[in-house]
Amino acid sequence: MGHKYSVAQTDHSSCFSVGLAGFSLPGKPGIPLQGLPLSVRFFFFFRIPVHTIFDSCPEGNGMRSIAITRDSKFLATISDSATQKVCIWKWTLAVETPACTLELPKEYGFQDNLVFNPANNKELVSNSKTQAVYYCWFEDKGILAHSAPVLTEKTFNKLVGKFSQSVFHLKLPQVLSATKEGKLVVWDIHYPSSTSSSAISAFPFIKPRKLVHLQKEAITVLMTIDSYIVTGDIKGNIKFYDHTLSMVNWYSNFKLGAIRTLSFSKTIPSPPTEKSNLPTDCTLRGDLFVVRNFIIGTFDATVYHMTVDGTKLEKLFVEPRDAVHAVSCHPYQPLIAVGSVCGMIKVWDFEKKVYLFSRTFEKGLGVQCLTYNPEGALLGAGFTEGTVYILDAMSLENESPEPFKYSKSSVSHCCFSHDSNYMATADVNFTVAVYMVVVKNGQRVWEYLARLRSHQNSIQSLLFGVHLDSNEPRLLSLGKDRFLIEYNLVKSCKDHLDVLDVHRTDQGNYPTCMIWYPPLTKELFLLICNSGYKVKLFNATTKMCRSCLSTCIQ
Repeated sequence: MGHKYSVAQTDHSSCFSVGLAGFSLPGKPGIPLQGLPLSVRFFFFFRIPVHTIFDSCPEGNGMRSIAITRDSKFLATISDSATQKVCIWKWTLAVETPACTLELPKEYGFQDNLVFNPANNKELVSNSKTQAVYYCWFEDKGILAHSAPVLTEKTFNKLVGKFSQSVFHLKLPQVLSATKEGKLVVWDIHYPSSTSSSAISAFPFIKPRKLVHLQKEAITVLMTIDSYIVTGDIKGNIKFYDHTLSMVNWYSNFKLGAIRTLSFSKTIPSPPTEKSNLPTDCTLRGDLFVVRNFIIGTFDATVYHMTVDGTKLEKLFVEPRDAVHAVSCHPYQPLIAVGSVCGMIKVWDFEKKVYLFSRTFEKGLGVQCLTYNPEGALLGAGFTEGTVYILDAMSLENESPEPFKYSKSSVSHCCFSHDSNYMATADVNFTVAVYMVVVKNGQRVWEYLARLRSHQNSIQSLLFGVHLDSNEPRLLSLGKDRFLIEYNLVKSCKDHLDVLDVHRTDQGNYPTCMIWYPPLTKELFLLICNSGYKVKLFNATTKMCRSCLSTCIQ
């Protein structure tokens, strides 16, 4: 199926606003759209698509940015392909093709911010890091004219900086482009005169008018709301300007991360009363500063809500700001633990889709692997710098007084034995480590047992099993070196991990993963997959290959 996007019909009060390479729903922060692989969907209060346009990206690269007009009649999209296309869609007419399409030259740079003019739904502006592009849509002619003047340091004889976002001026026929140098480029929009017959001046175009140095910090967000021009910067400051670019108010004392997006409430603020606790602006008159409540999203994946009356900042939630490397499901309850490289573990109820609790570890500790024990009472966590934590599954507090630090490299695997008396880990230095429960002063505590560099290449799987004759746990590891190794936990002692046997699983291909075969027969099996798209069935006792199945589809 080709790429598609869906639109939910909405009235003027509930239309979403466009942010940097994304959009925001009412009361929600901007959602990035970079390289969306299969579809771009717009769901509102009931999350029911009203109309779907298929194959909106035949090239298969998804959407980079999207905008919607204030009256919700038209959509504009920028593709995420190497050669970008700007399309305008009359989505309310249930058509499958755009009303007009414009292919952008590669020298314009990668355009990742697109905004309609709130006062004129036939005008748009986008920008890359180096160039701003103004568009004027002639609906009757099916033409999307554009103007993209080159701006250099010689234009103003000053350093301009890289563009971040662009918007239309509140009252004047101008475009404003914010830069990473804390400056604002003001572009004049020149409209053709009715008496002009020149082909060059037949379409509107923009010309740089002036460069305004607003601040020292890089501006990351630029938008307009009511009578204000709003900026957010890399230091977490949010500033409000009037149409003359004179500062009206700012928020700078909350120690926020770099601002990623701002989304203002659709509810117009009520007039001030005697009970209002509104701040005063920084003008000479010192008037009350009245603006809508707004949502703040930062680059460190934190979302806040600002109530202007009383200047109340509420942290709504914190999401992982780096890649998620670990996921583990609770054995009995509908819980899932998610760990990311930024050191955050979050636990969710996946049936109710509700976030329950989280823990963020100190800087430098990135979560690499997670696993619940069979009872679901403990959560083992391995980190990128070699630390191993055993946590209480319901509070994420340390189960042992101190974490284990016996590895100097990233811990890639961890698992518990069936009786939860052992936990084993594997790291990227081909080493297996074992921890066990001991009784001290009448209490069960976890202690380090031993570790062994048993493989010559990366460890692909680490599994505990059960000896059928004694119900004692057994431990096996599978390496990219093609060896399946079983360890003798009974004969292992402090600082000595004993090896029971070593078997070679493959000749040319290398194994990729291993699991226990379901106990459907009296014979116990291991399933091992390899790089040759084959699944092999091994007897768990003799380690002999009993069957081999090729999964490659020609």
